[in-house]
Amino acid sequence: MDEKLHTRRAAPFYMTLGLGLFVLAAGCAPRRLNVMLTPEQNLIAVGYSAERSGSIFRANNDAREYCERQKRGVVLIKEDTVYQSHFGEDVTVAARTAGRVAGALGSPKGAQAGRALSSPTDYKTTFEFVCK
Repeated sequence: MDEKLHTRRAAPFYMTLGLGLFVLAAGCAPRRLNVMLTPEQNLIAVGYSAERSGSIFRANNDAREYCERQKRGVVLIKEDTVYQSHFGEDVTVAARTAGRVAGALGSPKGAQAGRALSSPTDYKTTFEFVCK
């Protein structure tokens, strides 16, 4: 009887330990990159962001990391950034700026309202590159 009780108490410990090891292993796995192959055998990295600079950074970072995994450097062929929101670019930029000012002045609702016209996919940057 004592043996069964000990086994029941140990089971949650081993389940927790197994779950913890799984989470740790998943955290150590390499990040999935947004990189595709073109028909011309070049590579394309795509980055999305609510801001132009953020989308460029994400595409550049994915291209760089992809080539680093192969122990090579990035050779950029072409870069294209497009604005693809439903609202005008000037409107969303002004709303984000107003939201930042409101947040700096201590208005969390104003900061949230400034992000209402913005989307994490407002800008799309495409880098065409090769690794050399």
